[in-house]
Amino acid sequence: MDSMLVEMNDLKTYFNHKLDSILRNDDSLLQDLTESMRYSLFSESKRLRPLFCFLVGDLFKVSRDKLISLACALELIHTASLILDDLPYMDDAQLRRGKAANHLIYGQETAILASIGLLMKAFEIISNDTHLTPDIKTKVLLHLTHGVGMGGMTAGQFVDLKFSSPTINPDKLDYIHKHKTASLFVLAGLLAAIVGNASDHEQRAIKDYALNLGFAFQIFDDILDLDGDPAETGKSKRRDKGNFVQLYGLETAKALAREYTEKAFRSLDKFEGRNEKLLQLGNLLLDRKR
Repeated sequence: MDSMLVEMNDLKTYFNHKLDSILRNDDSLLQDLTESMRYSLFSESKRLRPLFCFLVGDLFKVSRDKLISLACALELIHTASLILDDLPYMDDAQLRRGKAANHLIYGQETAILASIGLLMKAFEIISNDTHLTPDIKTKVLLHLTHGVGMGGMTAGQFVDLKFSSPTINPDKLDYIHKHKTASLFVLAGLLAAIVGNASDHEQRAIKDYALNLGFAFQIFDDILDLDGDPAETGKSKRRDKGNFVQLYGLETAKALAREYTEKAFRSLDKFEGRNEKLLQLGNLLLDRKR
């Protein structure tokens, strides 16, 4: 596990360096907007989605350079979604990644434009990526637009806004987190597998792993929302209007998180002998405090 942490820190350093170079803008008229984008992007973050992308790439022997634009795009999209989530008419959160929510520093108008800017930059860098063949690039962009739009994150956020409550229907709660949290995990794994020319069966296995890991991750988020320390989680507490802990109770939620993690692990059976890093990633998420 220690070697895994060392490798993850190495990947984060490599990734953050590239991310910094992508988000530079010398236009003085856009200084506040650029600062707002960088403020949220370079807050303290686990970088789980890009790290997962790299680990799946390792599974299919894809170089870091071939995945770096995709990994950066995933983090840009994720950060854009967090800025929107925190707005007063969404979750009305005060704290994100250990510091004040973006709109509290830069105002709601600039925060919204920063989110749009990050989102568009994600598609720009993939479109300009010279490491991907035109055929692979088209597949990546199609999956990404679907997973961020009405087939994924946008749909999940809408249902969250309209239907979340302490007594939410279990099917609606599952829908929300399949399309919100799990969606970007699935994209991170699936798109790395596509770049690695994985077979359809291998892609399905990675999708199953990512979907179940995404659910486990969300349930742990809900548990931390109840009894986590904001100094460690870096987020405001009890902002969710409906979650797994409220619906099932704390102990059942913990059991569900373990169940989804075990399902994720079983999805990796096809890769026995070379799936150790992905198994370790799941175990790290089980033991997290933030």
